[in-house]
Amino acid sequence: MRPLDTTAIRGIIFDLDGTLYRMEFFFQPLMFFSMLPRPLRLLRLLSERSKLAGTDFGNGEKLMETLCSNLSATLHISPEATRSWIESRFYPAFIAAMRFQRRGRPGLVPMLARLRTQGIKLAVLSDYDTVEERLRMLRIPPDCFDHLSSCEAAGALKPAARPFLEIARKWDIPAETILVVGDRDDTDGQAARSAGMQFLQIVDGRTTATRQNALTWQALRTLLLTH
Repeated sequence: MRPLDTTAIRGIIFDLDGTLYRMEFFFQPLMFFSMLPRPLRLLRLLSERSKLAGTDFGNGEKLMETLCSNLSATLHISPEATRSWIESRFYPAFIAAMRFQRRGRPGLVPMLARLRTQGIKLAVLSDYDTVEERLRMLRIPPDCFDHLSSCEAAGALKPAARPFLEIARKWDIPAETILVVGDRDDTDGQAARSAGMQFLQIVDGRTTATRQNALTWQALRTLLLTH
């Protein structure tokens, strides 16, 4: 992994879950409970999504059709009923769970405002959809960012590079001048490297001494605001 060059940064793409807020220990049990009386559907959804990671379907509709078709076979319901469950149960529960995440990271909004005054473009690229709704539930104003999108809507789950490159094209800036900030090296990091972008991994309560380009949130804030 190449050393980070903060002087070249013209845009920053943030992951959402586990990055703009700390994933609390009770989040997964909370989501599991909210899926009653069929909580195992959540595990099967996550499993089927993981099988599609890195595959570029070209657009969000094709990805969703494939996901629902595959998931319906394990749930023993129709693809149409599967999609209805995702849209009417999973995502509303996901959005509602954000209120228990203690809002966003400390100092996030002032940091974003400061970066914008420096002319740096800001984006959120989440694995999952309903980005704006989840930000609002976290009390993070969506207009802090220049661009909001999801890999799901783009039709290519991380670590596919296209959703990242589409943001670079939208901003009309070179990929190498964009920093990706995420909590997972195997998805956010790999996608950033495939797109030719820089990467910083957010870590919570874990040592960073032997991990290049891995920082705590506070260390990231310090780095970005003093570069």
